[in-house]
Amino acid sequence: MMRELVIDYGVPVSIFALMMIVGTELRLDDLKRAALQPRAVLTGVGGQLVVLPPLVLLIAATVGLGPFMATALLLLALCPGGAISNTYSYLARCNVSLAATITAIGTLCSIVSIPVWLAIVPRWIPLSPTLVEVPTSTILAQLGFFMVLPMALGSGFRWYWPDRVQRSANGQRWASLAIVLLILTAAAWSVRADLYALAGVIALSATLFVLAAMLLGRFLAYGLPPKDAPVLVIESAVRNVGIATILGRMLFNAEDFGTFAGFLTGYFIIEILIMLPYAQIIRSRLPA
Repeated sequence: MMRELVIDYGVPVSIFALMMIVGTELRLDDLKRAALQPRAVLTGVGGQLVVLPPLVLLIAATVGLGPFMATALLLLALCPGGAISNTYSYLARCNVSLAATITAIGTLCSIVSIPVWLAIVPRWIPLSPTLVEVPTSTILAQLGFFMVLPMALGSGFRWYWPDRVQRSANGQRWASLAIVLLILTAAAWSVRADLYALAGVIALSATLFVLAAMLLGRFLAYGLPPKDAPVLVIESAVRNVGIATILGRMLFNAEDFGTFAGFLTGYFIIEILIMLPYAQIIRSRLPA
């Protein structure tokens, strides 16, 4: 009963609220700024949405992960960057404007890239046998309702009440983190017995994901200025777990969604443990 309430009601409401908060981060200036830094933005967005998914599948095959964990990694890789990447860039004293631009454009482009990848990947490799087959039109409709609509509302709030939204920006970011952790923890708790056995492989998979994505970002950032290059490293490794939760809710049955939520929780913890020290290292190397 608890699991059904969390999945059927808690997840949709929480994700809608989360994406509204993301929408308050979107600004027209972010899109205009892409014309000023085309190489950094194009490589940052393209690396996330085009190169990262096949890279993750290669990692899964090399390490020998099972179909479920490989599918979990793929769904995470399909997602755009998370808004918390802007906070990491701020802590690292990097180009926060570039981070915001890549996050905004990547989020918009993912509405197209996610259904495309979900349509072509099953032709290449077998995914989890418990994955539910969802028509592309349904995926687009779900992404539209849980991404486009709430982000548009959030952007509208920023347009009408810019000062109020700006003052509460940090609180909103931490609120979004709390929402994600709450809903993932509740879903994972429903299958906690199964997660004990998977804790090791979840930790390994999440760590490999973050480190490989950071290496990809470093490769893409070759030749960029010192305050721009770390942004691509951060943006490549930090995924939007809210959107990943939307995908998991669509594609997994109730029990497997709980396991997927446990994986996302593990990834989120490892992301923080790696990205915060990385931000401090970069901060110490850059001029004030």
